[in-house]
Amino acid sequence: MADARPKDNPPTTKWQIDRLDGRERRFSYFASGAAVLFGLAIYLVQTHDHKFRLAKGQITPQTTLVLGIVCGVLLLVSTQIGRRAPVGFVALFTFLAFGTTDFVLGVPFLVLAAWLLYRSYKLQKEAAAKLRQANAGTGSGDASARRQARSERAPASAAGGKATGPKARSKGPSTPEANKRYTPKRPPPPPIKPSRRDRKAAKASD
Repeated sequence: MADARPKDNPPTTKWQIDRLDGRERRFSYFASGAAVLFGLAIYLVQTHDHKFRLAKGQITPQTTLVLGIVCGVLLLVSTQIGRRAPVGFVALFTFLAFGTTDFVLGVPFLVLAAWLLYRSYKLQKEAAAKLRQANAGTGSGDASARRQARSERAPASAAGGKATGPKARSKGPSTPEANKRYTPKRPPPPPIKPSRRDRKAAKASD
């Protein structure tokens, strides 16, 4: 049984890409009945034609009937499940089954499989474009918010054009402050005592 569509919340992008919509579901139901009818028609035509002979590689009418019924049931079940991938796969298999007998009868199933694949690709492309647009809008909003925050954090200018506040005082090179600790002056060195030779020389000169 197909999963119910969410009622309280809108369907997500993944849900839309993965699930059949109403029109796709109707076409899949139609393809399910057509597979059984085509199998039955091929069986009746070939078995009542006395001149009919199997060509090389062609399957028997009984096999065609069985394949038509099996493919019809598989299409019905996959449509009830409601997912695009199983319906497309069974439709492609049905095309291959009828293509060995009558290529024209298999074309509708090939068209159904290709259409489901195109629908899934289109929805994915639209979702990616919306996501890029949302990310671009969020990025520009963040940039403007950052610019506004920087302008609000800018220091207010004083009348003379100089910024005030502790941050403004902390900017620029700081001048060294004088050392307030008292350092006593060093006493002058004592006079050098003359040597004995210098004293003798002084006495001799006297």
